[in-house]
Amino acid sequence: MRLIGRNLSPYVRRIAIWCALQGRALERSEWAPVDPAIKGDLSRMNPVLRVPALELDDGSCLIETFAICDWLDETGSLRLVPAAGVERRDTLQRIAVATSTTEKVVALVYETNRRPPEFHFPQWRDRLVEQIQGGLAAMEAKAPETFYGGDSPDGSDIATVCAYQMAEVTNPFLLEPGYPKLAALAGRAMALAPFADTKPQM
Repeated sequence: MRLIGRNLSPYVRRIAIWCALQGRALERSEWAPVDPAIKGDLSRMNPVLRVPALELDDGSCLIETFAICDWLDETGSLRLVPAAGVERRDTLQRIAVATSTTEKVVALVYETNRRPPEFHFPQWRDRLVEQIQGGLAAMEAKAPETFYGGDSPDGSDIATVCAYQMAEVTNPFLLEPGYPKLAALAGRAMALAPFADTKPQM
């Protein structure tokens, strides 16, 4: 299989960690969607020119993080989201909070890190920060003492750590309120190669 996209994308990183924890061999093509040189190739994998895209060994291509992770769990020897019941519901809800927070962190990157200052919209920035800190606070309140998955991470651990570290790497002021349980969870995750090997750099 081949994963398209860079670890700076928390969604791409989530797929890379998922595959590593499942013991799957994975080729990487660290393309940036904004690079015009790869536009044609990327459009054949994903018509809306987004990452992640996962090219399978038979040549077919999967897109969108939730759909890719669901397929990885369906076909892998290790499920990172329970198959049914309350455990599945709760895991998916934790992933949903982390994903919503990540979406706002990414939006803040575009608004403040990439948009020229003269075009910043302060009210929108403030709204994004409020939403991000609401998500971080919710994740902090429920953060486990080990991993959600017990002795090893599950899908919600992956999503939570990727959200937290995306904020840390791109706009560290977001963590100034202090989220010690999330910091500890990220620290435990970083002791594992799938997380340490994929931590993004700006």
